[in-house]
Amino acid sequence: MNYTRMVIEKEAPEEYGYDRIRYNLSESSIADQKLSEIGLSLPDLTLFYGEHRGDKQLRALISAQDAGISPDDVLVTAGAAGALFIISTSLLSANDHLVVIRPNYATNIETPRAIGCAISFVDLAFEEGFAIDVERVKAALRPDTKLISVTCPHNPTGTMMSRTELDALVALAESSNCRLLVDETYRDLSYDRRLPTAASLSPRAISVSSLSKAFGIPGIRIGWLITRDAELQEKFLAAKEQIGICGSVIDEGIARGMLERRDVFLATLLPEMAKRRDIVQAWIDRDPLV
Repeated sequence: MNYTRMVIEKEAPEEYGYDRIRYNLSESSIADQKLSEIGLSLPDLTLFYGEHRGDKQLRALISAQDAGISPDDVLVTAGAAGALFIISTSLLSANDHLVVIRPNYATNIETPRAIGCAISFVDLAFEEGFAIDVERVKAALRPDTKLISVTCPHNPTGTMMSRTELDALVALAESSNCRLLVDETYRDLSYDRRLPTAASLSPRAISVSSLSKAFGIPGIRIGWLITRDAELQEKFLAAKEQIGICGSVIDEGIARGMLERRDVFLATLLPEMAKRRDIVQAWIDRDPLV
């Protein structure tokens, strides 16, 4: 692995210093939450090694959000970044190729690059509304392609694939004998519709998400990956065990409490987010150069 620090992390607010920032206009999640603000308190936890796959109740809460997903399909990780690292290092080698629909989260590019994997980019265009052209993705595939990587809702534009486009990417992964990785970290901030988690549609699809962005608690390093491929899940579990054995029982306890309140929390959050979206849209309508 040839590691290089990512620019996005070098310039992160926590590296620059929160005390030096008055207005953070580039924050990628909702406002950071306090335990007291979200009505959570820690139970008297025993600080033992947790379940290697992640707390059983937490995995049940995650899997219950989509039909066709079971707790055994879920692996709890150290944030979405931990999930993406496990996926790249488990599936890719210097002899493999992946297709990245770009812009994309930096980890989905830099970890494969550190592995020495060949990468082809399918760039989204502002003039096309950042829409995905599945035919261009198909044209980028090679016989040694192991993975197609995309984010939805898209990071950083917030645009959404249609169900037809998602189904087409799943079908492409199936017909090409590769995997489809969908980074769904912003899925709970969808306004009008929420696509099914990609992993529920096919064993060739892998979904990744976390509590960092939509729930504003990146300080607990809780994310997850979902795959219905049991053999692949065992490989991912082996990677997690060799990296850190298990997660923090404290973090998983807080995560469980948050997801038990998920619907109430999002019900209060989304109207405010929609109001801010409408304000921004009004600015854009008034001045397209905004």
